Amino acid sequence: MTGFHGKTARMIATLALASLMLGGCLDEDGEYTDYETEETQEAGGSEADGASEAEGYENEGQAAEDATDGDAGFFSGGGELSLYNYPMGTVREVEGNIAVVTIVADDARSSWDFDNGNDAEKLARYHDRLGEAMSWLEKHIAEYGREVHFIWDWEEHEELLYDAAFATDLGSTINQQKEGIFEADEIISSKIDSEAIMKKLNADGIEYMFAINSDPSATNVSCSFDVGSGPERSLKDYWYMMEGREEPPYEFLVLMLNHRNEFVDSSTIAHEFIHSLSVPDLYAASDMVPQEFVDYAWDNLRDIMQDDSLPGVTITEVTAYYMGLVDHSDLVDEWGLGQSTH
Repeated sequence: MTGFHGKTARMIATLALASLMLGGCLDEDGEYTDYETEETQEAGGSEADGASEAEGYENEGQAAEDATDGDAGFFSGGGELSLYNYPMGTVREVEGNIAVVTIVADDARSSWDFDNGNDAEKLARYHDRLGEAMSWLEKHIAEYGREVHFIWDWEEHEELLYDAAFATDLGSTINQQKEGIFEADEIISSKIDSEAIMKKLNADGIEYMFAINSDPSATNVSCSFDVGSGPERSLKDYWYMMEGREEPPYEFLVLMLNHRNEFVDSSTIAHEFIHSLSVPDLYAASDMVPQEFVDYAWDNLRDIMQDDSLPGVTITEVTAYYMGLVDHSDLVDEWGLGQSTH
């Protein structure tokens, strides 16, 4: 490739190397409840459709059975790294070092072309927005006495950047949500050596970001998928339960970088990351958050999960409670909100 210099050139060179390690197919649709997306969408299709997209979890299921319990962390009793030792997902708590892996993804409707200067600029812009989001999270999590360091910069750590070519249209609401979830897990489990990354970076957790160079007319929005909050609250948990599959622990974001002619901003990335910790939206009613509290929040809170317009928002006690940063919230008790999974 020619015509690129500095950061962009290094990113593209890193991506070219990473592409030798990763290839696969993903299909992502939207949400199961308000927990999974920025905007409410309807799930389409029957539960019997699309069950054959992901295979090969038998070995992972055995690993899950063989692993020690969640209190052992990511390391088994013998000192060997094992992601299956924690049932609440690959980001167990927001503290310590958390590795953030970016997977630059093509789909049936959109693609990346790094011979095109516009796409190179988009990747550079996403790089900067990701850094802003991680810095914002570090700052506001520290306000609750937790020290967290996100290791996200693939210019410094080339093992944090990969690419993939997906067979399905990620931006369309007609796709089966479960197929995308299964395929995303298949990509991560088969193509990314998560345990090696965590060892190398001395990480306590790992998160995955699928960066989609989406068509601006795509109907899907950025979304996140968490583990361990139960099938009634997690789309990922729900579909694995329905299909009788062993659920991998990966928590991931699907970022539609171009939506309604606007490029994804750092607030959306931060908002969706927090969702992956089983945190509800505060701008829309759900089984966790009644409409009365939504109305109260609009007038009284400036919370990232209620109004994701950085930098004027923060992490209030309600979201801190759902993130596991605090053990108690007076507002949660006062309004009878749902209990935290942490």
